[in-house]
Amino acid sequence: MTAEDWAPYGIGVPDAEGWYRDYKPVPAELKPDAPAAPSEHPTMDIDGSTLALVTHWRLVVAELVERGIDLYDPAVLARPWPGVRAAIYSLLDSPTRLRAALTRR
Repeated sequence: MTAEDWAPYGIGVPDAEGWYRDYKPVPAELKPDAPAAPSEHPTMDIDGSTLALVTHWRLVVAELVERGIDLYDPAVLARPWPGVRAAIYSLLDSPTRLRAALTRR
C-alpha cells in the first residue's frame, strides 16, 4: 500500500512524503480475511476417532507423561474419566507427535 492509499484515514497534516503521524482504524471490510486454522485446512484432516487414539496409544501415554500425567498412576486412575478424556483429546489441539501421526494429508 502507498501513502495515497492510506490518505483517507490520515489524521492531521501529512509530511513531505504524504504520510500522517496517526491514522484512523481501517474499516473491517477492507481488512483481509484471517488465515484458516490448521484443522480447517482442506488438505489436512486429523483423525480424532477412538480407534486412531487406541492405535497410537504409546504416543498418547508418552505425550501425557511429558505433561505430568501418568495414566497408570492410582491417583490418576481414581479421577473421573471426563478429565482424563479431556487431557487425551487436548493432545490433538496442540503440536504433538500424536497430532502429527493422526494428520491425514
